[in-house]
Amino acid sequence: MADRSTIGRRALLPLMLAGFCAALAPLQPLRAQEPEFFDVPYAKEQWNYGRRLDESQLRFCVDGQDPDWEISAEIGQALALALLLEPVPHVVRRETVIEDITVIYETMLQHCDVFLGFKLIPEGYQDWLTLTRPYYAARYDFVTLDPALGSLGDLARDRPIGAKMGTMAFLSLVFYRSAVPAGERWPLFPMGSNEQALDALAGGRVDVALVWAPTLWAGQRAGSLPATLRRIDPAPLAPASIPVGAVLLSDETFLRTALDEAIAALGADGTIAGILARFDFPAEVMP
Repeated sequence: MADRSTIGRRALLPLMLAGFCAALAPLQPLRAQEPEFFDVPYAKEQWNYGRRLDESQLRFCVDGQDPDWEISAEIGQALALALLLEPVPHVVRRETVIEDITVIYETMLQHCDVFLGFKLIPEGYQDWLTLTRPYYAARYDFVTLDPALGSLGDLARDRPIGAKMGTMAFLSLVFYRSAVPAGERWPLFPMGSNEQALDALAGGRVDVALVWAPTLWAGQRAGSLPATLRRIDPAPLAPASIPVGAVLLSDETFLRTALDEAIAALGADGTIAGILARFDFPAEVMP
């Protein structure tokens, strides 16, 4: 990536200003790690959004379409109280599941200091966002309706698997298939969502589905999945999970540090574990 720092831009000025810029350069703050104006999304009338006036509040957002939004909301409340701040939750309601990073940016400008419920994917976010430490890790599950299956390895190699594509667990399955002889590879049907994989399983189009456990939990809780659906051991694959945390705008360094400390404290004193247990939620507290 080209150097977009203040000093880098000065190098493009006419030579007659070179000496002047060289004299001023030591006085300028280092900003190489901060996103520049043209590196962030554009939100309509974004210049009208200033910093919050009430420093006694913690405004946090959760996505109402996420299967774990209630757990995120509970954790947000606990974080606010741990920081001796008034919790101000905002539940984001969307009509589609398509992620629009500009919408997230605008939502954060308008409604929240921190947005909870994000999978902490390495290198998965742009520089204008910063991540908290994770507060739990949620696993990926292989599920089936076949009572004879105890593990993935019991599945006949000609029987199909449906899996939400693009996840670390999906890639692990793809790598495993590529490592075995062609005649021993399960047919794999990539799905656009966890819900589609579960629908394919319920409809008999696949024998096993690989899904994110919170989505499975939400479907079972709502009663929208077959009662006979159950988890199986992922062997010969290793268990897979992903950490979940929150995002902030990158200039919120002080708040991010405070949230990291609060997450660590709430993990150590059992508060987060208590929230997960109360909802019977399939996740583990991160150390």
